[in-house]
Amino acid sequence: MLRRIIGLAVCVCVCVAGTARAQSFGRNKVHYDALDFRVLETPHFNVHYYPAEHDAAVQAGRLAERWYARLSAALHDEFTERQPIVLYASHAQFAQTNVVAGLLGEGVGGVTDQERGRVVLPFAPGLGETDHVLGHEIVHAFQRDILKKNNRAMNSLPLWFIEGMAEYLSIGGIDTNTSMWLRDAVAQDDLPRIADLDNPNYFPYRYGQSLWAYLAHTFGEDVVSKAMVSRAKGGASGRLAAVTGKSVYSLTEGWHAFIRERSHVEPHADDDKADEKRDVKDPAVKKPPKPIVSLANGGRLNVGPALSPDGRSLVFLSERDQYSIDVYVANTTTGAISRKLVATAGDPHFESLQFIESAGGWDPSGKRFALAALAGGLPVLSIFNVANGSLEREYPIHGTDQAFGPTWSPDGKRIAFSAMAGGLSDLYVLDLEKGSVQALTRDAFADLQPAWSPDGRTLAFATDRFSSSLETLRFGQFRLAQIDVQTAVITPLPSVSNAKNIDPHWSRDGANLFFIADADNISNVYRLNVASGEVRQVTSVATGVSGVTGLSPALSVAARSDRMAYTVYRHGGYEIHVSDVDASAPPAVTDIDTVTTHASPTVLMPAPAASFSERPYRAGLRLDRLVQPYLSAGGGSTGSFIRGGVGLSFADMLGNRQLDLAVQAGKQVDDFIAQATYLNMRSRWNWGVTGGQVPWLSGGLSSPLTPSGDGDTLTRKNDIYRQLHREVAGVAIYPFSGAKRVEFSAGVQSIAFDRESTTTVFSATTGQTVSSTTNTSPAAPTATLVDTGAALVYDTSVFGAASPILGQRYRFSIAPSFGSVSYTTVTADYRRYIMPLRPFTIAMRVMNVGRYGSGAGDPRLMPLAWTLRDIVRGYGDTGPNAESTTYLSADRLLVGNVELRFPIPGVLSKRMHWGALPMEGLVFSDAGRFWIPDVLNSRTNTAFLHSAGAGVRLVAAGVVFEFDAVKPLDQLAQGWTFSFNFRPGF
Repeated sequence: MLRRIIGLAVCVCVCVAGTARAQSFGRNKVHYDALDFRVLETPHFNVHYYPAEHDAAVQAGRLAERWYARLSAALHDEFTERQPIVLYASHAQFAQTNVVAGLLGEGVGGVTDQERGRVVLPFAPGLGETDHVLGHEIVHAFQRDILKKNNRAMNSLPLWFIEGMAEYLSIGGIDTNTSMWLRDAVAQDDLPRIADLDNPNYFPYRYGQSLWAYLAHTFGEDVVSKAMVSRAKGGASGRLAAVTGKSVYSLTEGWHAFIRERSHVEPHADDDKADEKRDVKDPAVKKPPKPIVSLANGGRLNVGPALSPDGRSLVFLSERDQYSIDVYVANTTTGAISRKLVATAGDPHFESLQFIESAGGWDPSGKRFALAALAGGLPVLSIFNVANGSLEREYPIHGTDQAFGPTWSPDGKRIAFSAMAGGLSDLYVLDLEKGSVQALTRDAFADLQPAWSPDGRTLAFATDRFSSSLETLRFGQFRLAQIDVQTAVITPLPSVSNAKNIDPHWSRDGANLFFIADADNISNVYRLNVASGEVRQVTSVATGVSGVTGLSPALSVAARSDRMAYTVYRHGGYEIHVSDVDASAPPAVTDIDTVTTHASPTVLMPAPAASFSERPYRAGLRLDRLVQPYLSAGGGSTGSFIRGGVGLSFADMLGNRQLDLAVQAGKQVDDFIAQATYLNMRSRWNWGVTGGQVPWLSGGLSSPLTPSGDGDTLTRKNDIYRQLHREVAGVAIYPFSGAKRVEFSAGVQSIAFDRESTTTVFSATTGQTVSSTTNTSPAAPTATLVDTGAALVYDTSVFGAASPILGQRYRFSIAPSFGSVSYTTVTADYRRYIMPLRPFTIAMRVMNVGRYGSGAGDPRLMPLAWTLRDIVRGYGDTGPNAESTTYLSADRLLVGNVELRFPIPGVLSKRMHWGALPMEGLVFSDAGRFWIPDVLNSRTNTAFLHSAGAGVRLVAAGVVFEFDAVKPLDQLAQGWTFSFNFRPGF
């Protein structure tokens, strides 16, 4: 046993073999694009950009300065130094940023980090929407600055306060999208109280925005700035009460009245009754039929409808499986799902389906479907065979960053689409035979959602070019236009005045255009008679016809039948309706605008670009964050101690280079810990080096009190065993995709072993210490190792609340070590997660880990596993089936695990619902075979352990706790036992 204690762990960091290596999974953030950043210096901002987005970045700099002037006056604050803004030409490149750790989903439009105040965002499809997002994030920069000056932090205030204020100030009131959410809440009689806004069921952006609009309307615009600097107790609600002089209850009542007055719907009214309340004089205006896709047969998100030419089938994007956004085909009569066309869960091919900004398009024959997506870091148009779901061909769209809204030409030879390039959106046409792409427009105006006319000559689309001014950067509403595909001549089309006009679709005879407009702040479907220019309303939806955002596609019209499909926001989700349209009905004229004008200059003119300067980006390291310092002290049989430590993290502005330092000091030299790690993540190859020293207390022995010969004194001897690890190591990682990567590592480390012996003599009469001597001596020869390693890692797993529920993972690695001990560690770990019946998941793992070579059985090596609870449950470190060091000393092990997982609250509803306190049930069976070396007898013994049981995992404070009742099944087992662990399921 003594040899075991003094020789634990020859390989501390790089060579923690077996289980520690096998846990190294996770998706990859792939840096497909090597972006060479520069800095545009404006009076108040340092705008970081790369050459491809230069022109758009200059416009963003002008917009940022205009926002500074507005917000500085509104919030009564001024920056003391330039604030950093980091721009990306599209969301596809924004997702590669290192400023923000972790993966960024499609719903993240921008980020402002709390530590250094960096505003990070991609250009949106259209400078007008970019202006909104930029303003929203600059509000956060002001909030951070104000709170920092008042010794507060952003995370001290709830999201509805922070995000709602940013949305209100960047929009200037309540927009159409938020109004739609509020009307739905009123119709359901589900308006939250202010005290309820911390509940995640109430989206903080929408409800927070409307609350700030009410407060500013009732108490004046200064209520916003006063609330930011208020020092009132009671959190965010206390601030509102202090600056308004009203109780939170009174503010809630006033806010609800404010919303109801503007909603024009009644509580407890279903949608039909709510529609009847609206004053719709045209009897041809259609009330929405029952949805064919809703929460009943889909998820809360069902968007991007695309009708087949005959109107009998519908392709749409949905979260109906609740763990990913997938593409489905449905029957438009029954709503029955006939096929899942694209499954993204567990499939790494598509990095994004762009469900917020894009919908797909059918070919004229109704046999193929075109989908715009991201794959391998490139925008692609993917062509699917609808009948069998196969991917027939994929066209990469080089020279662009993202593509949206493909529409097939009537002859089936071309596909038109809009795309982002350099931060700007334009129209393009792909020749399917040649594979060539032609740009139809190329300017700073937003051109979106093209629709091919039945004669194949023109494209209708939505644009802001007739209502916006690039000189003054005043952005008006989107209007309809058409472009001649041969000549690229653009002409405006009549549009609903004082409203957004988007998502045009031709009728089958080409005489009419159907589109979405938000007249009276409610989005509905309208019809334009192209010849007469007359516009009429087609639908009457109380909440709104809309996708996720105000510019999302939400309408489709069949090419060869009078049917249309559209998305409606209702009951807190997005559902799809299909109805017939009467294109021959006499039009009821709606207020239209046919004048092509540019908006007049705004009161606040944007800063002139000539006042900006440019410089190269310098990647200097600055303090990024300080890890909370700590101080600890204690005592016991091994002596007293006092230790303190601190961690520092440095990074460049783009987060591409990071340096982490950690230091601990104590009473003794052996208490000194120092660790430094440098990471470089600028390119697709990620690499890093680490070095330092870490002392470990590996064990201790204390002898009993021994009386002296004369009986006057008692003597006790304490031995403390320590290891001092010093190492330098490096690692390099190359991701092939978001799912697959290779890892290479190498390092050198030295481990010294010492024994500190303290002999203490006590008086047998008084118990007082008579003398104490301490000696330190080597406990074992110093070990020096050269560690190397290579691994192939794959991970497409989709996590539930406490463990993976779909996809697969594997890790195959080999790690040779040389020096004082020579051996090679080989790991093969494969895991698979299938869902035969929702919400049940069958999880399977097969893992083989072994050491091979002359030093494989060296007793000084770390165990392949620290505890059997992670391998074969029921063999914990307490109880009748307590594990012994025999199994942990194995130099090879083979493990098999099968587990049935299910969300306990979701079992009856058959939905992936884990509850307010996420709880996952499990039934399992574990088995493991261990090869245990007998060094003295030069042989290997084997042992087999097997168990079965059931348990529950729950998540509290971000930590997974597992409680199991286990029946060990080997011959020496003694009945049921209780097992506890705190880690996610394998």
